Amino acid sequence: MKKFFFMVMITIFALSVFTPISTQVHAEQNDTVKGFVPLTDEKSKPFIPMTDEQLEKIRNSNEDYDIELTYEQAVKRTAELTGKSIDQIKKEYPNTESSYLKKSNGVAVAAASTCNWHETSTTHTVKSYNAKLIVIVKACRDGSFGWVDTNAKPMLQEFQAGSKYFQGTIQVDLESTGYYYVVNGSFYNNTTVTHTGTTGANTVWTATYAVSSTSNYYGSLYTGVKWKQVSP
Repeated sequence: MKKFFFMVMITIFALSVFTPISTQVHAEQNDTVKGFVPLTDEKSKPFIPMTDEQLEKIRNSNEDYDIELTYEQAVKRTAELTGKSIDQIKKEYPNTESSYLKKSNGVAVAAASTCNWHETSTTHTVKSYNAKLIVIVKACRDGSFGWVDTNAKPMLQEFQAGSKYFQGTIQVDLESTGYYYVVNGSFYNNTTVTHTGTTGANTVWTATYAVSSTSNYYGSLYTGVKWKQVSP
């Protein structure tokens, strides 16, 4: 009996270890994920972009945030964090309109929507150091409803960690009300980091980072599957 129980536990452990992250993400979905998000009265009003001063105040706070950006603001922010040029980012992420299927008299028709970008910040503590995971996703509105555009590749998936440099992967799985994410990697001192690419398909995107030297190891981070709400 003990031998049988032991074999069952080994099997369960092996399946949990070797299950792809994207499969784990979908397996842990919850009831908060829905097709559209009803907007509050404040969100239903015309979008007024924040000033640079307002954005910096929020970004420099110790709080996690979800802020709405224009396309130009999102491109500028991505350029600041990645070191890429404005033109390069615009080429990779052209400012295209989004459409979706809307029922009219029982018939599904293509409808245009108003879209901007959302910058989210989530703090993760590695030893005594706080690293901010910054993700920028596209979100749209139509009337009193809003949603994350799951067909649009995130403009940014990166850590803002000051003197620490991240090597590893950041995987994001887009949903209409936010995204699931998994971070797996380590932080290092006294080195440089390179974004080696973001790959994916459908709603799942994985950004990979590599440091030039691993001699000054600081600490590791594996988040498991986490959920981040986005309010279009």
